Amino acid sequence: MRKHLGRVAAALLLWNVAIVSGAVAASPPSVTGGLVTTALTRLPPPPRPVEPGSCNHLTIQPQTAGGRVASALGWAVTGEVSMSGMDVVSFVGGFEPGTSGSCRMTDGNVGVFDDDQLRWLVYGKKSESSRIGTVHAFEKSAIRIWSGDYLPQPLADMRIGTSGGVSLGSLAPVERFCDGKATVPNIYGIPIAEAREALASAGWGPVLGIGPDEPADVRSAQLKAAGIYEVQFCSGTGLGYCSFGYAGQFAELSVVTVGEGKPSSSPQVARYSVSCAIPD
Repeated sequence: MRKHLGRVAAALLLWNVAIVSGAVAASPPSVTGGLVTTALTRLPPPPRPVEPGSCNHLTIQPQTAGGRVASALGWAVTGEVSMSGMDVVSFVGGFEPGTSGSCRMTDGNVGVFDDDQLRWLVYGKKSESSRIGTVHAFEKSAIRIWSGDYLPQPLADMRIGTSGGVSLGSLAPVERFCDGKATVPNIYGIPIAEAREALASAGWGPVLGIGPDEPADVRSAQLKAAGIYEVQFCSGTGLGYCSFGYAGQFAELSVVTVGEGKPSSSPQVARYSVSCAIPD
């Protein structure tokens, strides 16, 4: 028996039969991009009592039966998505406060519930890149699993089959908005200098962020001088957030980067948001 400390999956036995605090998963676990998926019917409590403290804003009050099961056991519930007749619930076993109000989540898992009955569990292998934080609906057909790092990034897209089976895959190459009229390519984690080229190919044009006569912070002035004139603002402290604006035929796009980086390499994309145009 090989223990996975701090994970729901406590051991792997011969023939890859997973046992979690006495709950047996009869099918072999599968591994995708550092995330392990296993069939499971009983959820154990977290390794230790969860105290969110200043990270409480990352938790939610569960609304689903599965979320209430996880919460009653002592897990901190961070997300819920209902899809294909199942409830997908993310929950974590700990928090570590960081700078600028950021937090890192530990012992993260995703449970797939049929009402209050656990059917599947997803957890991360013991590595920084596979730490699970929360889940969000991705378009109308998938659930996106996000990391629980200080700067969350998407890890994988989960789909639930008609028979209740679960599959994990790589991130979708694009995300659709505004009834499918606007698409944003997968730009997470890449420098804004590269992201703006990918956005241009998808029909997004940069919007002048700071006018010639407007005062600009030092970082924004550097990015503008490097030709990234759609920069709107950069914070001078903390994680070094910068915002950028783009426009398409059907929507407006706001992109946020993190880190300072040299203007030649530019900071990396942390997140984005889309505002659809209101029809006349």
